[in-house]
Amino acid sequence: MADPLAPRSPFVPWDRRELPGIFTVEQTAERVGHYKWIEMKLFELMGGWVATIPELDVKFKLGTHCYHHAFHAELWHKRLPELREMNPERLTVAPNPEVEALVAALGEPEDSGQTIEKLVGLYRVLIPHLIAAYTFHLNTTSQIADAPTIRSLKFCLQDDEEEWREGEMILQSLIETDDEVERACHHQAKLTKLLVAAGGVVGPGSISPTEQQLADQLAESVLHDPAADQ
Repeated sequence: MADPLAPRSPFVPWDRRELPGIFTVEQTAERVGHYKWIEMKLFELMGGWVATIPELDVKFKLGTHCYHHAFHAELWHKRLPELREMNPERLTVAPNPEVEALVAALGEPEDSGQTIEKLVGLYRVLIPHLIAAYTFHLNTTSQIADAPTIRSLKFCLQDDEEEWREGEMILQSLIETDDEVERACHHQAKLTKLLVAAGGVVGPGSISPTEQQLADQLAESVLHDPAADQ
């Protein structure tokens, strides 16, 4: 007969989730504020290019994609007050000056003949790295306490993965000569260097735990380890 006083898991036996995640409420709020800032910048950038890009098929696709990012920014805006009782606008900031420099560099190709450079920045640099940051957050946050953030992450990932696929297909249709290959590779390398210098699309800790988060995890595991009390 089972001991009725024995400690039980907080979940039913077939549910393998763990309650704690690696992010504190403060860290989640800060990260969500960075997400909102990035999504707003993507909306502004794509929307501005819709009027100037000469290729009609690219124009139509950017018009669809830019409103995905307006929707994402609104999702994160609504999530912020639920995380912290503070003005969401105060958290809507760039992660660091290096990410600001990256976004500025994304917008530098302005000439109507630079469609390849524009799309490389979006679909081979920023959006793939944003997908990576969202996926890391999804995989490491609390599956119970942070369920609303998880729902928003899944919405964003569904749109971004579709954009990544469609954007890459358009790029492959545009890049036909050795010169166009060189242009695409040169611009991608330039932007990727800026992204590495920034520590990722939302700064250090974009796709891996920071040292502080690892230390907090270790302290938490020791606190709840029965052997530590012996």
